[in-house]
Amino acid sequence: MVMPATLERRRGKVKLPSNEQAMVDEFSGVLRKHRNADPTTLARLLTVAFDRSIGSRESREDKLARAVVRGLEARQKLAEAEGGSLSSEDVARLLRMSKTAVLKRLEAGRLLAWREERLQAARFPRWQFDPHGQVQAGLEEVLAILNEDERLGAWGKILFFLQEKDSLGGRRPLDLLRAGKLKEVRLAAHAYAE
Repeated sequence: MVMPATLERRRGKVKLPSNEQAMVDEFSGVLRKHRNADPTTLARLLTVAFDRSIGSRESREDKLARAVVRGLEARQKLAEAEGGSLSSEDVARLLRMSKTAVLKRLEAGRLLAWREERLQAARFPRWQFDPHGQVQAGLEEVLAILNEDERLGAWGKILFFLQEKDSLGGRRPLDLLRAGKLKEVRLAAHAYAE
């Protein structure tokens, strides 16, 4: 048996309570405004708007857990970028100095490294060294600028070097350092560290 509401819907007329009809009228106005858009795109955007406005039914703890996972995934990508990382022993061999001297440079903010959570061992991004086994030209100057912002940890500094920036024409500070464009990178570092 076909319900009366179904018959009315087929004719384009559905009887709704007045408060629901007001919402339908409002939604219809938005859809009419964008009537030339692809219906699939409209449906996708409606879902996005619904999620942003009303939110999914997942708990706050679930949302926090997903955010933590996204953060860990982002850190892993940064750690693996541009050839991964080196241990302090590897850096000592590369720079032909003692491990103690390498760690002193790290402590002074002249090299960049993060600490592994389990062992607290320093891991140095490989990209901060040039192909000749030297510290990338200009790196220490840029680190000095970034070190002025006490809120910036190792990951924030790594992100600075590896993230494309609109202010640099969509290029990464690391790429500009490699190209010898230190002035542009210094300006970007000042803006980032504010």
